[in-house]
Amino acid sequence: MRSLAERILGQAVAYLITAVENPGTDIGPGYTVDIGIHQIILDTPVYFAFCALYNGGKYKHHAPLVERRRDGTVIRTAEVIEQHGFQIDAELWEADASDCGPCDDKVPDSH
Repeated sequence: MRSLAERILGQAVAYLITAVENPGTDIGPGYTVDIGIHQIILDTPVYFAFCALYNGGKYKHHAPLVERRRDGTVIRTAEVIEQHGFQIDAELWEADASDCGPCDDKVPDSH
């Protein structure tokens, strides 16, 4: 179980770094990776430090109540993350390939 949690958190960190360093890019995680993203965000001291380090101190908002999309965004997101230099855990991304929680255009600077 710990191994799976570490894999999910690793992909969540890769997603978050890619999201803050590529504003405006249409990316979104699947449900599995989104679990890790929520864990990071809920640990507010860690998330604030993350934003300070990777987003110039600007808080990156999260819009958790958006409708999930089924348009291939999850796989495209994994490809963008890989192009950004991260190793992709394909099993985690493929598990939710048709169910994406996208960035929300109603919440400024959100992921």
